[in-house]
Amino acid sequence: MRQIVIIGAGLIGTSIGLAATKNGLTCTFVDSNPRHQALATQLCGSGGSSFADEEVDLVVVATTVPDLANVVLDALNQYPKAIVIDIGSVKTKVLLEVSLKVPSNDLSRYLGTHPMAGREITGPEGARSDLFAGRAWAICPHEGSNQADVASIEELIRSFGATAYQMKSEAHDEEVALVSHLPQLLASLLAGSLHGELSLAGQGLRDMVRIADSDPLLWSGILSGNQQAIKPLLRQISKQIDQLVDLNLSRESVERVIAAGVVGKSTIPGKHGGVDRDYAKLPVVISDKPGQLAALFAICGEIGVNIEDLSIEHSPAQATGLITLFVAQGDLSTLINELSGRGWEVHP
Repeated sequence: MRQIVIIGAGLIGTSIGLAATKNGLTCTFVDSNPRHQALATQLCGSGGSSFADEEVDLVVVATTVPDLANVVLDALNQYPKAIVIDIGSVKTKVLLEVSLKVPSNDLSRYLGTHPMAGREITGPEGARSDLFAGRAWAICPHEGSNQADVASIEELIRSFGATAYQMKSEAHDEEVALVSHLPQLLASLLAGSLHGELSLAGQGLRDMVRIADSDPLLWSGILSGNQQAIKPLLRQISKQIDQLVDLNLSRESVERVIAAGVVGKSTIPGKHGGVDRDYAKLPVVISDKPGQLAALFAICGEIGVNIEDLSIEHSPAQATGLITLFVAQGDLSTLINELSGRGWEVHP
């Protein structure tokens, strides 16, 4: 597998391109948004890549859920020798729509997959080559799947640092309804109820609504495509809320809910089924005035410490902010010593 066409230059599609390019593969992007296509192409260094349709080894369909089936069908027709995979979060509906419109020999080249990875930063701007490292990646073979193709895709996924899990499409849709789709709905419902003065908002609220800042168009397609698996979960949550209200939030009823939550949280094997990246975290308190972030970044560049990621916490009317820098473990002590020595307030 050497030549890949990626249809959809968003966060996931571009991240796949970055990971594939890092492994020596050649990628080209197709996207209805010219800016996204140009940026993804530039990020992956594939500006001059072009090859005949018959030479394409793999097509990755990374469009929105409502478009998946039609784009997969077009890809199967246009690229007659390629394996075609999609990375959508709904599998059963897409497989059914594709299987009704293609002959069995073409259907054998299609494989539904779903990487359990993402970021709040959408589009190619948020793409990273290590987005899939330590993450789960579902593969959903069907009765007509070519086992050699399935093995090839598993190998590719492992080369991205992800862990492949084979499962039936129905099992996939039920599981993601619980671990991904339901959390999105609950976060959005909570965030949508916020109003009035919020000066007392703390990290608990921010953690709960973090994923609420999502694309409504994207999620409407996902949730409507998996409604059969989501509706029973919503009814269950609604029933539990009603029971709490009917019992006037008695100590016993609240204790049961909180205790069940503690048990449930302990069953999660790791974020998105994977492990946390091995980044060291360094909180730094900075003054709320222009130039502070730039000065901090300049020092990191001067001493050769790469900032892998960062988070910013700042409350209204607060004179300071908290910047958490994520760096390689080996760079942490150097960064602490340099910043402390230059008068920065660091909290290892």
